Parts: sequence; C-alpha cells; structure tokens
Amino acid sequence: MTHVTQMQVNRSDIRKTRIVEFELGDDLPTGSVLLQVDRFALTANNVTYAASGDLIGYWKFFPVDDPWGLVPVWGFADIIASNCDELTVGERIYGFFPSASHVIFEPGNIRTHGFIDTAAHRQALPALYNEYQRANASAPKPAALENIQMLFQPLFATSFLLHDFFVDSDCFGAKAIILGSASSKTAMGVARQFSQDTGGKPQIIGLTSGGNRAFVEALGLYDRVLSYDELDQIDPDIPSSYIDIAGNAKVRQSLHNHLGDKMVYSCAVGMSHWDQFADL
Repeated sequence: MTHVTQMQVNRSDIRKTRIVEFELGDDLPTGSVLLQVDRFALTANNVTYAASGDLIGYWKFFPVDDPWGLVPVWGFADIIASNCDELTVGERIYGFFPSASHVIFEPGNIRTHGFIDTAAHRQALPALYNEYQRANASAPKPAALENIQMLFQPLFATSFLLHDFFVDSDCFGAKAIILGSASSKTAMGVARQFSQDTGGKPQIIGLTSGGNRAFVEALGLYDRVLSYDELDQIDPDIPSSYIDIAGNAKVRQSLHNHLGDKMVYSCAVGMSHWDQFADL
C-alpha cells in the first residue's frame, strides 16, 4: 500500500484548500508507472493555472471529485513501481505533476530521453504538458540545478514564444514594448530575448512595484524601469505595446487611457492578480 497526500483547491474559490489522504493499492495497471513526487516549484504561475483552470483546462490534467481540483506544478519525481517494461524503478522524471505526493502515468512513445502520458483524459489537452523528460538519460543534476530548471524552464518557454510572436509581427509597429510585472520570471525572459536582438528594436520598459525597482534595474535587461505610479512618464506619442503578465486590470486600463491610439497592441498573459483581472 502507498500512502498518498493531495493538496486540493476549491475550483470555485481558490482561496479554499484541503489536504486529502488515502491509501493506494499495490495493483498497478499494465503499462503504468507509479511516481513519488520529490520536489516541485510553486510560483505565481501556479496561481494562473488555478485561476484559469476551467478556461484553459488545467483542472482536467489530474481530475478529482468536484468541486475540488489539483493545481498542476512543474517538478521532479521518482518511479517507485513500474508495470512498464521500458521504465524502471529508480528513474527520475521531470515534468508536469499534480500538487500531490504520488501520481500514476500511462507512458507511451517512450524514447531515450522521455515519454508522454497517454491517459485517455489527457489526449485532448495541450500536448506540451503531457511530455516528460527522463532525467537519468543525461548526467544527474545537483539539487540546485533541478531547482533552477523547474522554476525557470516552464516560464521561459512562454517568454520565448512571446518574443517570437512579437518579432514575427514586427512588434505591431511599436517603438516601445511595456512589460508589466517586470520582476517576474516570464517578463525577465521576454526582456532577455529582446536584449539579445540586433539591429532596430523597440525600447523595453519594465513596470514594477517600488519595492522591486532596484532589483529589476540591477538585472540590466530593461532599457527603462518605472514603478506603477509613474505610468505618466511613458511618452504618449510613441506607438507602444503592452504585455500584461499579472492580469492587473487597473494598470492595464491606466496605460490604455494614457496612450490612447498609440497603444497598438495589448495582451494579457498571466492571471496571478486573478482578483483584479478584467476584460477591457
């Protein structure tokens, strides 16, 4: 028997949580593996998963009884039981897990460096989250590097795609790109990508709280750093785009009002400020 612990979140009110514990029998389905979650990152990104759980489908990856859900997390787990010939006990796996102590996967498309979870309920969900890496396939990482990977890798994928989207769209004609929550890992990733571009590129402006300003400036990734009470210092005559990382509707509305028609493109990426989020 395996003792399982889950941290469940109320899907209709993510402020409410509960701990659920139960015993899992030893009969593992053919082709399946049982993993024990060793460590995972918990960031503002997980708040976005919970806040948009029904909209995007994050609650569907690891379903439990309504009205509860398991918030997905990125981390490392170890296979502690296997009924799959190609995966063995002791293998370390990196990927998308439930906020729980254990999980059962149905591996398929198994390769040297990874596999996918082929559970039927996951096949209609975004494929990115069904892909798992076999950490033992390369040189084992020190715990500190594992921490960096699970903190930054998932969010850098978003940063990379955002940068690629804006570049492919010629930045929508913007001469300045404004990044909300400039201290966030996603915003830092976007700013880093733009900082490595050559030739004509837009000015990158980071917005942050007063308490984070010195930290953001020290990163050296932004051309200019402003606090949220300094929005009026942004030139209203320059075509600008806004990438809202946190989902703060008040800041977004203030920027739209300040820039007017010069706001050539605006998008919301995250919802960590889910209680302040609104469509404009």
